Amino acid sequence: MPDRKYHIPDFKKLVEWAEEQLNLLIEDNSFLQDIKRWDWSAMMVCLTTAFIFWIFHSLNEDHTSTIEIPVKVKISEDNVVALQEPPNHVSVNATGNGWTLLSKSLGMGNSKLNINLEDPVSVKYIAGKFLLKELSQVLKGLKVNYIVEDTLAFDYDTLTNKKLAVKIDTTSFHFQNGYKRVGAVKVVPDSIIFRGPSTELSHFPSDLKLSSEDADPIAENLNEYIPVRIPVDNEKSLIVSQYDEVKVSFDVSYFISTTEKTKLFKVNFPDIEESTDSIFLLQPKDVYISYIIREDLINSVDTIPVVVDYKDIDWNDSTVTPKVFVEDFYENIILSPKKLRVIKTTR
Repeated sequence: MPDRKYHIPDFKKLVEWAEEQLNLLIEDNSFLQDIKRWDWSAMMVCLTTAFIFWIFHSLNEDHTSTIEIPVKVKISEDNVVALQEPPNHVSVNATGNGWTLLSKSLGMGNSKLNINLEDPVSVKYIAGKFLLKELSQVLKGLKVNYIVEDTLAFDYDTLTNKKLAVKIDTTSFHFQNGYKRVGAVKVVPDSIIFRGPSTELSHFPSDLKLSSEDADPIAENLNEYIPVRIPVDNEKSLIVSQYDEVKVSFDVSYFISTTEKTKLFKVNFPDIEESTDSIFLLQPKDVYISYIIREDLINSVDTIPVVVDYKDIDWNDSTVTPKVFVEDFYENIILSPKKLRVIKTTR
């Protein structure tokens, strides 16, 4: 395919050509030549003056128009909050002198409607017709025909406090392999006061459940700040909290698992019968115990004793379940076997 050459026009020359063509058109047309010689400054002054005279004449006559009057809502109680913004204006259809209508439209003078709510929580709306008298005072010099809005809606609620106990979701913490929490979870503060509309607070739970947002596995004693989340789904909620965060702390230790042979202790077994020289044997003789314990305690424990009680023997199958009595720092204790067979024999 042959190379194409593109021509870029000279815009300066193009503009000069267009001006030249326009001048030729004006030279060939006598009417356009006359317009070119007019005194446009004087014509603009005349047109502006005529327009102003027309406006002044029009404003001296009576007109009917709809104007917006600002509204100021006053409440007599301090412990009250608006759940939605009260109306900030009303639309009024009025008749009167044009100058008066213009001044009221521009908010000149005392053109504001004051609404006093004695019991704002109970008052949910005011019919527009009940405001005609007050609006007639505000719009002196005008005849109020009607109010465009049928009603003005209000939504107020009393402010109150609610105290919630802080509960930490311990399942939200993640630990490295072998590490576990030991001891209680400490929370500071352990309760939070929320303030807001009483209706909204009445739906709050009795406890505030908070979760850790840290996904890193834990391998040391924890000191973490958890943000306080207000338990509501509404983004425009007026509820505020006493604190933005709480401090959570607890101890962490490394745990190991171990298995060892244990010693059996017989309890409540009868003495050897002299006539038959009978004795009771347990099978198997060796019992092993598995458990999980803190690494720092492994060297301070002895062999864990296992008790076999004669009263616990099930004579239907001649078996007994051994019992283990250990301290609280042992976890996940498992005996093997879980049951022993009791055999009566002579020696």
